[in-house]
Amino acid sequence: KQWYQRRVRGEVLADVEEDDRPGCIETALTYNIPIDEVTMRIYRAIVSQHSPSGGGLVSVANISEEDCKVVGAVNWLLLTQSQRSDALIEANRLIRRFLGARKHAPACAVFETIPGDTIETIHKQWGEDNMPGQVGNAVREYLCLRAYLDTHQAYNDWCSHSANRPSTPTNFDKEGSSNVTFSEQVAEEEKKKLHELSLQRWEQQLIVQTQLTRDKMLNVLLFIDGGWMKDEVDTGDRDRAEQLESLRRVCIPATTFLLVNVLTESGQDSGVVELADYLASEQYKLYTLFTKEELRRFLAKVYESSIRCGCDPLGFNEQQQ
Repeated sequence: KQWYQRRVRGEVLADVEEDDRPGCIETALTYNIPIDEVTMRIYRAIVSQHSPSGGGLVSVANISEEDCKVVGAVNWLLLTQSQRSDALIEANRLIRRFLGARKHAPACAVFETIPGDTIETIHKQWGEDNMPGQVGNAVREYLCLRAYLDTHQAYNDWCSHSANRPSTPTNFDKEGSSNVTFSEQVAEEEKKKLHELSLQRWEQQLIVQTQLTRDKMLNVLLFIDGGWMKDEVDTGDRDRAEQLESLRRVCIPATTFLLVNVLTESGQDSGVVELADYLASEQYKLYTLFTKEELRRFLAKVYESSIRCGCDPLGFNEQQQ
């Protein structure tokens, strides 16, 4: 028994293959070993050995071997239902670290390790009235992070669709040529009709994808009940509060400029002008999260959109003045 306890609590258990872990847990239970304590110790040992490094100014799309080990460490906290709250808290912490390092791919990978029934499981475990503030904050943070990651997926889908506009067949310019036979002309007309139909479908889907992306981005910018990545319960954790605020100062401006790009490229300049109202609103106070340079850049975008949509630089329609 003493030998097995030392083995379970040793770092060597961290190298056990994932398929073999449930068996190790079952064996440990027969010796009354505190499983939650052991798995948390293993998780922390792995994470401390493989701290995610910064990705620079550009979001890093790939996942390094070191990051994979950090992502996989979360699975140690998912072996028992009783540790689901701890798993969510730690997964959220890792996602914050990855997003702060501009590493979206590993952040998404961590998020995907969280079972879909986690929130329901936590509510059943604690109930609405007995849930600790730290756990309640973790549930809200999970929803905030999901909204943000969904936003990036929607933006990537929008970019992909925008870049795949149906190209005009190169032989369209032969139409009207005296050397074109009747059969060739009929074939060209049919090809032209098919291209027009394809272009219409592409444009309709672009409208849908643009609206979807806009809605998801606004969901982050105007997140309910106090704002995105804002705790509902003050637990007195100053380090956490600083981390959340730091992430807000990175992600809110970044999301704003992505939305400006979507609206501008889609010819929705009035939406950019409307976005300025949200940033200036005292209800959301989003402007406090921007640096002076970011505000200058944003106002320049608003000015350009105002001109294109027939408004003065303040956003008022000139025809209504």
